[in-house]
Amino acid sequence: MESNDKIMRAAFIVSAVMYGIALGLDIWLAPTEGALAGAILGIYIISYIVLGFPILKETLKGFIARDLFNENSLMGIASIGAWLLGDGAEAVAIVLFYQVGESLQDSMVARTKDSIKSLQKLKIESIRVLRDDKRIEIPPESVRVGDIVVVLAGERIGVDGIITQGAANLDLSALNGESIPVAAQEGQEVLAGTINLDGVLHIRATNSYADSALSKIIALIEEGSAKKAQSEEFITRFARFYTPAVVGLAALIAFVPPLLALASGADAQNALHVWGERGLIFLVISCPCALVISIPLSFFVSLGAASSRGILIKGSRFLEALHNVQTLVFDKTGTLSKGQLSVSKIQSFGDYDKARLLTLAQSLESHSTHAIAKAILREENAQELLALVDVQEIAGGGIGAQYEGRAVLAGNARFLREKGIAVVEETGAFCNVYLADNGELVGILSLSDTLKDETKETLRELREQHKEIVILSGDSGLVVQEMANALGVKHFYGDLLPKGKVERLQALLAPQQEQKRKNLIAFVGDGINDAPSLALSDVGIAMGKSGSDIALANADIVILDDNLQKITLAFAIARKTRQILWQNIGFALGAKIAIMLLGAFGIANIWLALFGDVGVALLTLLNAKRALWGYRS
Repeated sequence: MESNDKIMRAAFIVSAVMYGIALGLDIWLAPTEGALAGAILGIYIISYIVLGFPILKETLKGFIARDLFNENSLMGIASIGAWLLGDGAEAVAIVLFYQVGESLQDSMVARTKDSIKSLQKLKIESIRVLRDDKRIEIPPESVRVGDIVVVLAGERIGVDGIITQGAANLDLSALNGESIPVAAQEGQEVLAGTINLDGVLHIRATNSYADSALSKIIALIEEGSAKKAQSEEFITRFARFYTPAVVGLAALIAFVPPLLALASGADAQNALHVWGERGLIFLVISCPCALVISIPLSFFVSLGAASSRGILIKGSRFLEALHNVQTLVFDKTGTLSKGQLSVSKIQSFGDYDKARLLTLAQSLESHSTHAIAKAILREENAQELLALVDVQEIAGGGIGAQYEGRAVLAGNARFLREKGIAVVEETGAFCNVYLADNGELVGILSLSDTLKDETKETLRELREQHKEIVILSGDSGLVVQEMANALGVKHFYGDLLPKGKVERLQALLAPQQEQKRKNLIAFVGDGINDAPSLALSDVGIAMGKSGSDIALANADIVILDDNLQKITLAFAIARKTRQILWQNIGFALGAKIAIMLLGAFGIANIWLALFGDVGVALLTLLNAKRALWGYRS
């Protein structure tokens, strides 16, 4: 098969060169008879057979299958018509430039499809594991949870897991588009698909290969590649009606004036030659391939640009829908926030300052494994922990101990009241930890969910784009209000169960659906409880790193590294894609209509018509490639 392709390419090149030489002699010497004229005609015929054979074959197949109005049949009819009019040079030019244009288009489309499918090529062929203290290679599907996987320098990690031995720099670019290597060490979680740049890692598998981050990403790409945008579907339908219409017009241009000339006694043969050539020009320029190819390519390029930056969009229809999103509804925990408690406020009373209070709190909480205790222990404190004795933890209440003969306590308000200490409860934070020393309240630590570093900037940018922001959360109304105020968000709702989120979202969607407005609503979330809302919204956006499997399955767009700023980047890609689409549509239709009119009035020739077909198609394809440029990662 490969040798046949080489022979065909060689024949194509030789024929094109021969045609170029013959055309030069024809124009320069203009022989009308004799051996040279015969030789030139012979070269035209041979070149036409070699260059036009694929087109004529597809034309014949189209007629047999009753697919009469595709681009091959248009070019086949036009080239045969040129021969009938005695223009061999133009007949060869039609098939030559059409073939060159098709080859360039196919090459550009193939490269673009390869870019969006690059992650699919990351599939792991084999994985090295330790079995009975020996390294063996097994298929990825055979790896079990708990297996120790060995990854050498330069290799790709095959499963999600935790490093049990070794340290290395990791390349995460395949997963989130981040080009800067990340240092990883023992105890750290790593994801399948990342590359071990240096060192040897032993990794305990926490997921099977099928459940790994890489496999899920590949599945998302495969799922999305089949979903067309409305623009693509429209152009396909448009070409179905447009092509027979222009073929009919070309036939009218070619044959009606000669018939009128024949009826009036004028020179019908000359009229057939003149108007036949005009009909051919009209036929050549009518080919809709500039639209049919450049519009899907624009989406392919944009989807590739998004995936290379850690944004997986499940098909071009969602990229197109994203352009019309005017309202973004955000889940709070794990989406706007890190989903991790931290100390947001410290109040100290009496002889205690904030540093001493934090030291007391950490000394008590160091004896607990509760999430609140872990949050307090994460706070930086230069002082050494106190040597406590008689430590006792009361589930659901707090923890108490003795320090230098005094009772010290940390817990909720109810716990301290039970110990006889007067407490006035604070409001607003996720939770408060009250601390007492020798029967006196000495301080309060307020804990709340921490905003992601990029949350404020992302919401500010979205508001500048005139997007409406809504927060829906299952957290208490006071906590949600506090966060919304800090972010400048006017519309927020707390104390919502999953059903409540759906009801609120339905209330937002109802006016838009009743009025059939183009202002769509996107929901951004990550948890299992967000899955119904992700499925219900016009565009569901899920956090890929922290998101649950069911959330990812119901989302239309996945942010692989959970970075909210990728949402504004996705909007930028959607806007640019829209601009390029309309530029291509306007330019292609405008150029074709202009050359059609010039051809109908005898001003344009076949060379200008060929530019209007092949040249316009290539220019729109090059314009579509601009979707790759100018984005910040």
